[in-house]
Amino acid sequence: MYVIMLDENERMARMKPTIKCGKQLAEHVNISGSRFLDVDLSGADFDNVNLSKTRFHDINLSDIQVSAVQIGGATFKHIGPPPDKDGRQARQRPVMFEQATLCDSTFRRVDMSNVKIIDCNIQGMTIDSILVTDLLKEYKRKNG
Repeated sequence: MYVIMLDENERMARMKPTIKCGKQLAEHVNISGSRFLDVDLSGADFDNVNLSKTRFHDINLSDIQVSAVQIGGATFKHIGPPPDKDGRQARQRPVMFEQATLCDSTFRRVDMSNVKIIDCNIQGMTIDSILVTDLLKEYKRKNG
């Protein structure tokens, strides 16, 4: 008896589309490992959905509302409008983080111009390895 083991790419290539156009209702189903290519899910409603270890690429999430979300271990990269033909990236509309726990997170090469930090716990927060509390203390000392 021979057992043929397919790698993930071969398995995905053999999958056939089964969802037809139009509104769909998926209730109490397991579609883990599924693949969605060139799919319009605008206006869709997701409630109690497990998307852990899911990969999103070239996704338009404009005007979404996300609440009661666990994002530990998540990576957000290349966020914003795509660069134009000259490599310039336009500014995007503002994003709001409210009542979030981002402790121990790292922001690297992020455009934070005009960012407002209001009523936030900044204990231990650094900017270029300088404690923000020390920066504020020095600013208050100099400016009364």
